[in-house]
Amino acid sequence: MRTAGRTVHIPVDRRRFFKSMALTSAGFSLPGYLAEALVLTPQQEQGPYYPLEANIPLDKDNDLVYLNDSLTPASGIITYINGKVLDTNGNPIRGALVELWHADANGYYLYSSAHPRNPHLDPNFAGFGQFLTGSDGRYKFRTIKPGLYPGRTRHFHFGITIPGQLTRFTTQTYWSEEPIGPDGEYWSWNSGNDTVENAITDQQQRASVILDYTPVAGSIIGEVETNWDIVMGLTPMYPTYPDGGSLVITGTPVPGPTNSLRFKLSFPAYANYTYEVWGNPTLAALSWSAMPFALSASEAPNTNKFTASSNGPLDIYVTEKAVKGFYYVSFRVPGSNTGSP
Repeated sequence: MRTAGRTVHIPVDRRRFFKSMALTSAGFSLPGYLAEALVLTPQQEQGPYYPLEANIPLDKDNDLVYLNDSLTPASGIITYINGKVLDTNGNPIRGALVELWHADANGYYLYSSAHPRNPHLDPNFAGFGQFLTGSDGRYKFRTIKPGLYPGRTRHFHFGITIPGQLTRFTTQTYWSEEPIGPDGEYWSWNSGNDTVENAITDQQQRASVILDYTPVAGSIIGEVETNWDIVMGLTPMYPTYPDGGSLVITGTPVPGPTNSLRFKLSFPAYANYTYEVWGNPTLAALSWSAMPFALSASEAPNTNKFTASSNGPLDIYVTEKAVKGFYYVSFRVPGSNTGSP
């Protein structure tokens, strides 16, 4: 049976700010005070449209506005959502896999059981992204404002897998907005009759996943943003890699096909462990990204994860040079969620 993790929204206002400062000056721990004030968000259903493994884009990074190497952005209002993954004491959780998926501007999902991706989906919209948190627990996504479809109000789907947790914790967030369309008509489906949202019976918990989106300062194209901290009701357990070594690796330049260049990453692999490559572990802006790779220098990148069948050395090859000159190879222990249903 899965132990339900829980997530959080931390409202900060002037009164609470001064109260927290007073507590700190009196000798109280601020993280401890915030932990008591956290509003835990209930676990919500994953929904039927989490992409199948064949649907997940090769470039499954945290920028859903662009798909793979396309230079054409997805249609819709560009939206930023960021925050931190925290434990129940307000401490950041590193190595948390945060997944985001949602409908495009017209209400279509990436999910398809008959095609690699839904043929009705915006061809420039990734539809799914992942982010791996660093030591500060921070995550960030760039995406678009999701469209509406019958039966649901506007929403995002999130999956979070923390170290030591084998299955993803799922939840959904909603837009705080008046249910009125551009022509002044009311939407048929809104917060008043969305059954998934209304299944949250605790009013504070329900309010924690209804998010306000504000204009991005200085944007000339109408971008919006929000902040949402995720607090898991589970304690992370950081597994030690079997050989005790670090998986922060410098890529070795090697020749690729047709006078191209590849970067070779070499490390010991272990049976049934799953490996992914992430570039720029400094987490700068949107450059923290999952990188596709190949198992030989002569191939084009053709996967974004690899599960070893036996113990032994493993070489993988990426085409993108890391911004800081090194890569982070993440590992997931046997049986852990690897970003597939």
